[in-house]
Amino acid sequence: MAFNTEQRRHIQNLLQFYETWKEVSQSLAQLPGGMYWRVISSKEYLYKYVTNSGIKQSTSIGPKTPETEAIAEDFLQTKKDLQERLEAVEGRIKTLAPIMRVLNLPAIDETAGKILRAFDQANYLGKNILVIGTYAMTAYEMTAETRFADGFDATEDLDFTITVDPDNPSDSGFPRRLLLTLKEVDKSFLVSRSSSKTVVNKAGYRVDLLMSNALASAMQRAMPWKPEALEGQEWLSLGTPVQQVLIDFTGWPVLVTAPDPRYFALHKLWLSKRPKRIREGKAPKDTAQGETLLKAVQDFMPHYAIDDAFIGSLPSAVRQVWDTFQATSANEREEKTASRDATP
Repeated sequence: MAFNTEQRRHIQNLLQFYETWKEVSQSLAQLPGGMYWRVISSKEYLYKYVTNSGIKQSTSIGPKTPETEAIAEDFLQTKKDLQERLEAVEGRIKTLAPIMRVLNLPAIDETAGKILRAFDQANYLGKNILVIGTYAMTAYEMTAETRFADGFDATEDLDFTITVDPDNPSDSGFPRRLLLTLKEVDKSFLVSRSSSKTVVNKAGYRVDLLMSNALASAMQRAMPWKPEALEGQEWLSLGTPVQQVLIDFTGWPVLVTAPDPRYFALHKLWLSKRPKRIREGKAPKDTAQGETLLKAVQDFMPHYAIDDAFIGSLPSAVRQVWDTFQATSANEREEKTASRDATP
């Protein structure tokens, strides 16, 4: 079902509010936690402080002079202005939230929303990681401006793949920094004892981190969160990622950055033929997601063209998947035509 005019209008409003909220929030985060004057040997000195992992760290700016007084005044005024702007935009978002829920737009769970907002504030989304799994399908619905992913209910988890150029890989400390950001959302997140690719909180919410085989050597020393290298993950970094502002179940905006839908769909179809996915009973869902998304790309996403240039650029394994999909689709069309012609 295609989005109506009212839905599209409110989506644009949500995008503008989210971009403003992110800009102001990041500006506030870049400021020191505070400034204060401290008397040492009868002299006043200006200090600034930041708080990391609950630990307050102070640094001296210098003795009291007209210059340091101006620095302190400028800091207080800048922080006050930013806080007022943040309160204003959050007030607008809170007003819009119930409307967004009523409009029945694609949404994600509240925990996922908090995690994605934190990762976006840290500038990880798109630059270092992409959202994969069912929530990627939600972003594709927003891109297509139509509902097509009914039946692909999300589970209580989030899946990410690291999307770093193998020729310029992230250092092995990146997963740890990602985990620290995650713990700012919920300090109960810990690496699972059964799988180092997974972190889980006290409520059982899981976050999985994957990577391509090409990044395995760069991430060899990653601790304690160690992404799992899987064949085919490199295809998810190809093409043009999707960036969409959605809502969580409270109506609050959240950015989702997901792989190019063409590669994601073909990857899903490729996955559906892997013996492990078949054994685990996940192959039928992979097939349904891949076929549904490819058809949605063809019908509703003309800016993600599946043309000769795109097909010619596909890695051989992915090209085989596309050829099989095309052949199957052609057979289905012929059967439908034959059935229609045979109907009196």
